Amino acid sequence: MPFEDDVSEAMHRTGETFSTDHRAIVEGGLRRGRTRVVRRRAATAAVAVVALTGSALYAQQLLGPSTGLATTADTSRSPSPDGTAPTSPTPSRGVTSTGGPTPAVDDPDTHIRVSADQMIQILERVLPKGELTRQRGTSNFGDPARAATASLVYDDGFGKALVEMSIKRADREDPATRALVVCPAKVAPPALSCRDETWAVGGNATVLSQDKGLRKSRTLSLSPEGYLVELTAFNGVPNEGGPTRTNTPFTPMQTSQLTGTLNSAMTRYGIPNADLFTREVHVAGGLDVMERLQRLAPAGLSPRGGGGDGSTGYILAYDVKNKTKSHLRAALTPKGAAGPEPRWTRTLPDGTKIATSERPAKGKGVTEWRVDALRPNGLRVTITSYNAEYPHKDANRTTPPVTPEQLQAVAVHDSWLTLK
Repeated sequence: MPFEDDVSEAMHRTGETFSTDHRAIVEGGLRRGRTRVVRRRAATAAVAVVALTGSALYAQQLLGPSTGLATTADTSRSPSPDGTAPTSPTPSRGVTSTGGPTPAVDDPDTHIRVSADQMIQILERVLPKGELTRQRGTSNFGDPARAATASLVYDDGFGKALVEMSIKRADREDPATRALVVCPAKVAPPALSCRDETWAVGGNATVLSQDKGLRKSRTLSLSPEGYLVELTAFNGVPNEGGPTRTNTPFTPMQTSQLTGTLNSAMTRYGIPNADLFTREVHVAGGLDVMERLQRLAPAGLSPRGGGGDGSTGYILAYDVKNKTKSHLRAALTPKGAAGPEPRWTRTLPDGTKIATSERPAKGKGVTEWRVDALRPNGLRVTITSYNAEYPHKDANRTTPPVTPEQLQAVAVHDSWLTLK
């Protein structure tokens, strides 16, 4: 028999030995089908969980670490400025003592949940540029009756200052709460002054006080979203000696801007405002140097605009006689600042060192006259005058309108010593 016939015969004999249970085959197929459906549904649920988890993780990265199920309410990036131990509030679990839900925690109009680290980030992001150290924060664990806080030591180059803030829920309609943001008819020691601002759904009040050798600026603000926001700044670090600077670090205008930004830090739903973490929100340096320069401008020069940022300022000085505008600039440099120092040529009786210079500026035909004064306390005041509206523009007169003698008189004025 040929080989192909042998193979065919063997296959027929083998096939006849199989007994097929058609019912078992059908039932097995049904079982496999049901198993596939269950697996498909489980996979769909897993995808949904992953999506939700991804959204939560994205929100956490956007807003900073969330307290979630944390068991601590305090975040300290370094020891407390006053050396005290942290105080951890009791977590709110959203239930009453009888085991029922706490309405205040569940109500979006009164709920608040922000972590200690988020509070630190909020404070860091709103302050003017400077060195930030010894950050510390506490969470309220979602308890609307508690305030979430943050503090740090801030240094803009003119001395270290402790800055603190707190945020808690508040009833805008409560007369007692509204009274907190209104100045009293008469301030009493240790308060030195009080200024306030009211609006339809809130307001703020700032009290400047002097106690135990330090100045303190304390602002309470009632935000439109229903939060009581407190911002406090010292002209030093309490319990660490005397003042490090003459005044508290923020001007009234900066304080107003800081308070306004902090008022928007939390949404009406009791969570941090994501917008605060995704854009530049630092409050700019104040215009106090420009304003001081305006008051010290030599006779015959009328300020016609200006600007500045923190430790620098300028004015456009209009010469009434010659009917020209020129650029007059002032800069304050703190003790120990990096960078080259001028070449001091003489010393005044009070110990102030003086340096004068003359050099060309960027603009065509523009000359820069400059006087530097190094005061005995280490503060350097630089006053510069140009014979142009701006240093990079063309000259509009032969020489700057302010003489070196007038520049020196402005540079050594004692009012600069009280500015920072």
